[in-house]
Amino acid sequence: MTIGPLRMVRGDVVTWRTAAGGLFVAAAIVGLAIVVGGAAARILNPIGAVLWVACGVLLAVSVPAAQRPALGWVVAVGSGFLLGAVVRPAGLIEAVVAFAFAGVAVVLAAGDKSGGWALLAPALYLPVHLAIGIGRAILRNGGIRTEPPPTAAIVPLAMLLAAAVAGALAATLIRRSVATKSSL
Repeated sequence: MTIGPLRMVRGDVVTWRTAAGGLFVAAAIVGLAIVVGGAAARILNPIGAVLWVACGVLLAVSVPAAQRPALGWVVAVGSGFLLGAVVRPAGLIEAVVAFAFAGVAVVLAAGDKSGGWALLAPALYLPVHLAIGIGRAILRNGGIRTEPPPTAAIVPLAMLLAAAVAGALAATLIRRSVATKSSL
């Protein structure tokens, strides 16, 4: 399947890495929106959110082949929902630890040798986080926080980096395990 110049083929390194790069660009845009605030934030924030969701979809359709994809999807979706419901975007340390654990869990569950599956949890996080925020606002008759804490600007990038690095380390362990088994 192709969309313009992008070939969406499972295991196509260029496509899933493009999606991963897009997630990082989206995180930078969201962080910038938080820093600049005001009218600029009202323009940048939706751009970052739409890019995040679009790249998440692209990642989902192009993520590399894995040994146990069904289990990987269950863990990715479960961790995305859990992160969206539990992790507050204001807590930097909390976010880094939670997303690192999620990245490792998804990669190990899927048996992913590339580490690309680790980004599925943060890709799912933002839509879940937004849905929960909208739901809370509806239940509270419009009570949405407008001023994020100062650390919030770096959290979107930090959570993606945590998931990516932890996932890459887990993928390295999987590759070493496979290499050890094949050499016996």
